[in-house]
Amino acid sequence: MKLPASARLPLSILVLSCIYFALCQVVLVLMPPARLDLTEKRLFTLSEGSIHILRDIRSPVTLTLYYSEKEARPYPQFRQYATRVVEKVEEYAAQSDGRIKLRILDPEPYSVMEDAAIADGISAIPLEDGSGPLYFGLTALSDGRKNTIGFVKPEAEEHLEYELSKLIRSVQRIEKPKVALVTELPVTGNANPAFGPVTPAWVAFRQLSERYDMVTLSPRALKIPDDIDVLWVMHPRGWPADSYRQIQDFINAGRHAVILLDPNAESVPVFGNAGDLSLGSDAAAFFQPWGIVFDPGQVVLDSKYAWLMQLNENQFPKRNPGLISLPGAAMNQSDVVTTDLDRIVLSSAGALTIRDSSILQIEPLLQSSDASRLLDAVAYRSAADDPEKLLNKFVSSQEPFVLAARFTGKSEDSKSGGGRINFIVISDTDFLSDRLWVLESNLFGEPVYSAQASNGDFFFNVIDQLSGSDDLISIRSRGMVARPFEKVDQLRRNAEQRYRDSQIGLLAELEKVQGEINSLQTEAKAGSLTADPRRTALDARKISLRKQLRRIQRELNEDVEHLGQRIKLLNIFGLPLLLLIIAGIIGIRRRMFKDYARVGGHASL
Repeated sequence: MKLPASARLPLSILVLSCIYFALCQVVLVLMPPARLDLTEKRLFTLSEGSIHILRDIRSPVTLTLYYSEKEARPYPQFRQYATRVVEKVEEYAAQSDGRIKLRILDPEPYSVMEDAAIADGISAIPLEDGSGPLYFGLTALSDGRKNTIGFVKPEAEEHLEYELSKLIRSVQRIEKPKVALVTELPVTGNANPAFGPVTPAWVAFRQLSERYDMVTLSPRALKIPDDIDVLWVMHPRGWPADSYRQIQDFINAGRHAVILLDPNAESVPVFGNAGDLSLGSDAAAFFQPWGIVFDPGQVVLDSKYAWLMQLNENQFPKRNPGLISLPGAAMNQSDVVTTDLDRIVLSSAGALTIRDSSILQIEPLLQSSDASRLLDAVAYRSAADDPEKLLNKFVSSQEPFVLAARFTGKSEDSKSGGGRINFIVISDTDFLSDRLWVLESNLFGEPVYSAQASNGDFFFNVIDQLSGSDDLISIRSRGMVARPFEKVDQLRRNAEQRYRDSQIGLLAELEKVQGEINSLQTEAKAGSLTADPRRTALDARKISLRKQLRRIQRELNEDVEHLGQRIKLLNIFGLPLLLLIIAGIIGIRRRMFKDYARVGGHASL
């Protein structure tokens, strides 16, 4: 029986649809799992450095991801972020050739899993509605060595791959990284009264000594051991030429270093008035082979980021443009050593530049504002009694100055074998002195440190990253993963607005009820409060209000979920249906052309 032409097209569309969905199921079931990353910055592809770290795993690693999936349900945006994290961790396990075993646990309240999460150092995050807590942290275990990310923060998603690779590598390393300090500044303190006042070591040095195997080397008879992971050089000045050569050879060989320079090192012991005394670091001969420029006699002044300081209690605070308080906007947010820091304070810092002929590339980490200028270091010191006068007739250079930078490139030194150069230069030494970032107190005989700025965190990040392998250092920020759809966000905001007024009213009433309960607790006598009918009524009202708030949150989440489902269905079925419609139109047109041609042929006969 031959079908009429009018019935063939719908039947063809139905058959093609069945074949399409059947092929999709066959592909999902039979073909091995494969991923194609089509994002702009390949956000879901592990970098070369991470792949090398996975290949270098010597002993199996167990990754345990604690994720409170039930507590996260009322927060769609966090659930989406958590899904991306889970997929990323799964990618590590898939690429490890069996070297990584992944466990995903849900630490429900009062469960054995929650006890395990707390024991592993996972942070408990309280939730707005009083439920929870929410756990979302990761531990790595290998041969008895364990390390933990207490909470995988959404705001640090750009650096997620770096943190995961760092975590895996940390449990593969048995010994502490070795850091060598080369300086004549009193960083390690002075215990001998014959050499001046007895002073403790700087807090930065003491805290680093807890994390690393610290050694100090004299620049006057320098011999750098072969097992040094990071070379920390501070204020090179008047050192023997052989010391400079050894440091250069160390860096040219592809080993890691951080160099702190200063045009006006305020920590240099000076007896009497410094006057015209030059306190700048020697850098010309040191940096000449790499084409790095640092003027040891010029201090950066910044009128925008000038810090308020009080010279004595009888004066109002004054702004010192040489004391620069850098906000997050002045830091490189794509580099892990400077991301998520609050404020870094520098004192009489210098400027870093690089010649066009240099073999290295410069990546600024810290920069002044464009309301900056350079001033002779001696003139800066002469204004110490009234630094605010430096702002008088202040003429800005209209461009920022680089205050700290990473330098990378390939060495052309034949003796080093062409190592990969990677080191960091900071144009201030005083920023690590205690007075600029930390207060120390004593509690039951133990020192307690209260950070007033992020100077310590910045330098700890520098040492932490440089003490890692080249593979770890090569892992860069992967850019923003959440690429918002403006129309979808607008629809979500509209949904939220419909419930916001009710939510605000309920929250205000809940706060009022809680205030009345607190008042009753204050007035009531011990043991009589539970029988008070007013307290019973208030507790019932509190429970009712919290139920209404949860209902509103649930309805809002359902609206957002339904929106997401509609968009998902449109993505899944919309394109195939569109293709089928286009194919149907093309089929009808071809059929019409054939009929027209047949009719024309008969007419010509």
